[in-house]
Parts: sequence; C-alpha cells; structure tokens
Amino acid sequence: MRRFASIDFLRGIAIALMIFLHTILHVLDIDTLLNEINNIPAANIVAFIVLPFLGGLAGFFLMVSAIGNMISMYRHLQAGRSIRDLVIRQIMGGVLLLIFAMISESILGIHGAIPNLMKSLDDPSAWNWQVILYRAYHFETIHTIAWCIILNGVVQGILSRKGSWENPSKLINIYLLLIGIIIVLTPIMWWLVDLIIPGYPWAIDPDTGVHVQYPYLGKSEWWEFITLFFFNAFAGREEPIFPYLAVSFIGSIIGIRLAQKREEVPRRFPKRTMQYGIIMFFIGIIGLIVTLILLMDVIGMDATLNVYKGLAFHRNWVPNNPDINNSVILYGWLFQFMALNGTAICLIMVVVRVVEFRGRGKEFADKTRFIRRFGFVAFTLYNIQWLYFVSHFIVSTLIYGEPYKLLDWGGVFITMGITFLMLEGILLLWEKIKYTGSLEWCMGTIATQIIPARKSEKKWWQAGQLNVEEAFYNAEWLNVIEKDEVRHDIKADSKLAYKLSWFGFLFAPISLITFLIARGSVNTEQENKFNKRAKIISLVGLIFFFAWMIPFLFFSLSDLGISL
Repeated sequence: MRRFASIDFLRGIAIALMIFLHTILHVLDIDTLLNEINNIPAANIVAFIVLPFLGGLAGFFLMVSAIGNMISMYRHLQAGRSIRDLVIRQIMGGVLLLIFAMISESILGIHGAIPNLMKSLDDPSAWNWQVILYRAYHFETIHTIAWCIILNGVVQGILSRKGSWENPSKLINIYLLLIGIIIVLTPIMWWLVDLIIPGYPWAIDPDTGVHVQYPYLGKSEWWEFITLFFFNAFAGREEPIFPYLAVSFIGSIIGIRLAQKREEVPRRFPKRTMQYGIIMFFIGIIGLIVTLILLMDVIGMDATLNVYKGLAFHRNWVPNNPDINNSVILYGWLFQFMALNGTAICLIMVVVRVVEFRGRGKEFADKTRFIRRFGFVAFTLYNIQWLYFVSHFIVSTLIYGEPYKLLDWGGVFITMGITFLMLEGILLLWEKIKYTGSLEWCMGTIATQIIPARKSEKKWWQAGQLNVEEAFYNAEWLNVIEKDEVRHDIKADSKLAYKLSWFGFLFAPISLITFLIARGSVNTEQENKFNKRAKIISLVGLIFFFAWMIPFLFFSLSDLGISL
C-alpha cells in the first residue's frame, strides 16, 4: 500500500493529544489550582493558556483526515475507476461513519453511557445511563468528518467530470472560492437556525431538560429528530460544518497537491502553504487577544477566563452566547477559526516538509510506530479513551483512598502514563488479529456488503480486517523528493534548518528538530554558514525555553510580588 508517513503520524498525534488533554480536563483539580493561582508555580498559568489552545485544535484532526480522504479519492480516479462509484463510496462511507459517530456519542464516547459507568465504578447506582436517549446528537469532530466525507465526495465528483480532476490548479482555485463562500455563509446559517430555535444551541428545552440541540427519545416530537439532525450540522456548538467544511476544503487542497505525481508537486508548496498558515495564525491570535481584552472590560476577568477555557467550542465565540451577550465578540468566531486552523496548517506543513520533501518517508515511519499506531485505528481509540477513567479510579484510590478524587499534576501524569501503557498494550495485542472487532473492522465489514466499490471475495469476518503488515509496517512509503534528490549542492537542508529554527521561539520542539537537521547536514553539506546559524539559533531557542520555564516551575506569582 502507498502511504505518506507524515499523514499517518499526524493522525496519531491528533489522537494522542486528544487523550492527553481529556485526561487533564477530567482528572486535574483545576478549580483548586485556580483558587491558589498566586501561590502555586507560575508554570500553571502557562498551562492554563496553552492547554485550551491545544484543546481547540480539533480542526487539525479534521484537516489531516481530509488530506487522507482526498488522496484516497485521487487514487480512485487515477486507477481509472468511475466518478459515479467514487461519489457512491464517499456518500455511503460518510453516512456509515455518521451512524457510528452517533452511536459513539450516546454509548461509547467519553460522555456516553459506558464511560458514564466507568465514572461510577464505586457507586453503580449513580450511573447516568439516560445519556443514551439524547447524546447521539452531540455534534463532535467525528460527526464533522463524516459530513465532510459526504460533502467532499459530492463536490469532488462534480468537479471531476470530463477529466477536470487532471487539472489540479483549476480544482484548487475552485476549492479556494468554496472556502470563501463557506466563511461568508457561516453567520447567516447560524442566524437562520437561531431564528427557528431561539437560543440555539445554549438554551435548555423545558420539556426535555437538556439543551435544545438534543432531541430526547420518548419526549421530543418525531420531526425534531429530523430537523435537529441538520441544525446540529449547520450550527452545533463544537465544530459545525459552517465554517469547518472550509477546514476540510483546506485539507482537500493539500491532498490534491500531494496526490499528484511527485515530479509535478511544486517544490515551494510547503513553504507557501505554511506562509498562508502563519498569516492566518497571526491575524487570528491578535484578534483573539483584542477580543479577550475588550471582554475583560465588559464581563470581568473571571468570566473572560471561563470563555477562554471554552476555546474549543466554536459557537461560544459569538455575541449571543449567554455567557457573553455582547457585541464586542462579533468576529470572535472568525479570529478563533483563523488562529486555531492557521496553527494546524503550519504544524501539518512543517512535518510534510521535513519528511516527504527530504526523502525520509520510510525512515520516519519506522521511528514513529508508537505514535502512528494511535492513528491506525483512530476511531476505535476515540471510543476507548475512557480507559483513563479506570486509571483515575485506580490512582486516586491508591493515593487518597478515595475513588475519582481530582488530582494534582503528579497524579495526573501517573494516570496518563498508565492509560497510554494500557492502550499501547491493547493495540499491540489487537494488531495480531488485524483489529478484528474494532470499530474500523465493523465499518469495513459493513462497507464490503453495501458499497459496490468495496466488494470483497473474502469471508465476511475477514473482509473488514485491517492490513497491518502492508499498511502499517511495510507500506510503500511515498516521498515527494527522494533522499538522493535533495539539493545538497545548494545547502537545502542547512537552509531549511536555518529558516525553521526561528519558529522554535514559538514552539520549542521545532528547535530540537532544526538542531538535528542542521547537525545531520554537516555530513552531506559540510559545515556552512546556514547550518552553523541554525544550530546556534536552535540552541538559543531551547535555552530560551528552559530559561523561563524552569523558574516558572519553582516560583509562584506571590514570590515575584505579583497578584491576580
């Protein structure tokens, strides 16, 4: 199988980051830390700024998924298969994923019935099983991905007629136009939904006792299950397709470029795409900061911090959010969108540039198996991440003798370590039977029965098995530029390390990456002014990070004579 190691790695990073952040959110004693904010290490303040931002990067997972989906569609077209079959496969595959996403949210996801039981191991009578009656309509990232698979398939099918898919530049220009249209339509769609259901999605339905975005089995009218199915997609709280279909289209553009013959992929593609991402990020982050400052003057610091804590909830950043109810946040959603998704573009393109544009596909794939394994069965892991509730039960009981007691950072990291070890062990054993029984297996098995293009001659229980050997361990790892094609004569690696090293001051891991690239370039490009500067800047970036981080770990604001 032909695969891009960077895309598999990024998918794994997205899932690992999700588990990392959810563990902190549900296990850390955040309220106690906030109450003692002046007397605890100042590193906590950094964490409270950085973690909500990282938690808002759900669009990162969507973008990575869209890249992979577009590459898959192009492989279908390049193999000479029909556009009709492509559209049918996309629609049916997306609908299947959407059904499983709804089952996930109501039963398996971290707020579903089973995880609710995992949070009540000490008192099963407290089990909130009723979530199964309405939680399916909570619109999460998986729902967004499912809708985007359907809509991307239809759009790509229309655009591919008469061989137009063979003109990638034309397709990219159309997708850019569609991105603009989606952004413009976003506030209009939200306004229309709010016009039909006042207070959507925050208001509580007095008949059901839950938010108006959820129909309740046994209480809601039958037609509400139909209307809210679409309203959630248009204007749900977390990641509605307005505007997140635009994020999927950005991923589609990246996928179109990577799906071309490697000699046809523009060599400056990662640089230019990253430049757009940087512009988006800075416009967005400046807008967010200004918005938060204005909010502080209107609703106070504590309320503003609560708004920022909910950075991941895209619909929170509008004036009619009852926690804000003020026009100073009129374009808050757009700044939030640009800051988070500009970051996602930059992260994706840095990895793609460092791996596939340097001929490091196989080498990188072999070194990142631990992370890639998390992305190989991403949907299944999304649904069994609740194992951290079991870890929390164990750690809290052992430390405090009290189940589910919220923990300090030490307890959180112990819980996290146990959870990741359990998940890695489960995956290592599961891959021996090709993930039979996983959600990916379930969907694959059903897909081979209902989707014509997925028909298989294998036994029914084998058809959905994942090809671990050829897709994970020994895939045909693709590169855009092969290792022996890197222009060492013009100091390509040295210049790359030098240019990227400056970003290490914003994101410390980049300093480590650029230092390693610069050091390695000495063997292929001799020591030169670019790799010398890259090593110096990278080291300064790392020193800068530790120079402020170490004191922050030991000193509090009160030690510095500061009080919030």
